[in-house]
Amino acid sequence: MVLRRPYAFLIKHFRMIHLIITALLVAIMIITRRVYKYLTIVIGDTVRRYDALDYTNYRLYIYLVLALLLCGVIFWLLKFKDKPRKMYIAVIAGYIVIGLFMMVVFTYLHGFLNDVPDGKTMRLYRDMLSFLLIFQYVYILIMFVRGLGFDIKKFNFASDVQELNINASDSEEVEINTQIDTTNIARVIRKQNREFGYFFKEFKAIIIPILVIIVLFLGYKGYSYFTAKLKVYKENEVIGSINQVKVVDSYYSEGSTYDYVIIRFSAYKDGKQERLNTGNLTLQVGKDKYTPDKTLCSKFSNLGNCYKKQYITDEEKEYIVVYGVKKLNIQRSYLIYSDSFDNNYKVKLIMKEA
Repeated sequence: MVLRRPYAFLIKHFRMIHLIITALLVAIMIITRRVYKYLTIVIGDTVRRYDALDYTNYRLYIYLVLALLLCGVIFWLLKFKDKPRKMYIAVIAGYIVIGLFMMVVFTYLHGFLNDVPDGKTMRLYRDMLSFLLIFQYVYILIMFVRGLGFDIKKFNFASDVQELNINASDSEEVEINTQIDTTNIARVIRKQNREFGYFFKEFKAIIIPILVIIVLFLGYKGYSYFTAKLKVYKENEVIGSINQVKVVDSYYSEGSTYDYVIIRFSAYKDGKQERLNTGNLTLQVGKDKYTPDKTLCSKFSNLGNCYKKQYITDEEKEYIVVYGVKKLNIQRSYLIYSDSFDNNYKVKLIMKEA
């Protein structure tokens, strides 16, 4: 197989690639700046927190990946031509950090729909975004200047491309043997390991902090995910993100055919009032699961007001739901509240005799 080296092509389009990188970095900056301005507004007016989803723009990661790929291509070209390339290491490292931080910010904004955000925390995020914006302004300017072909050191145009010095070897054809040679592969692997070792030693001051940030971030997200999925709540703890639900008390009553479980709960929500889907309040006894039986509720009206599709508002109110159970096991009884498709809350019931 015969391929042509791409270096001549990259050198010819050196400025255009930098202008494309500039456009992508500007798009990232615009999204970051919108979030910064939004946090500034919410600090002064918490009612605006309900607009949070309008500012979680995940297109940022498309722009980010494309910008990093193009910076990687330029780094590769400059390495081949043995030209200074530390600036591109700084850009790649900096924008990886920006991408990780914006992921944390977007997760934080999602919480605005359920809870009133703390002012100090918002100011911390806003201030960190201001520093990231300064970093972005600097490198957008640098990329734009390089896209114009202006050499800042010499204050003249066209020197970047000239110094890269296109020669015949940059576009010569290279024959590639399609047969697998394990000896050559092993040699290439050893060479790449040596080069990576040199690269790591040269830039370990940048690489190590980035790796630490990535490991800490992934560890935190993993811990948070499994903690939320496996956590068992107690009675009188508030659960839910769309509706705030709290199991106030739970009771049991023995019957001739069925046993009964009565759960008294409170519910309220911010924003638009809605009815609660009682099918999302599942009683788990051992391996068996039950949904509320509306026909049984009136038998235990002395314990509370039966829930019959009343609207859930911003005022906390208490209701009861009743379950018919074939075989009651008090020690292994839980309420599973499904707040949304992927948010389930498990509450351990401490039942009293009704």
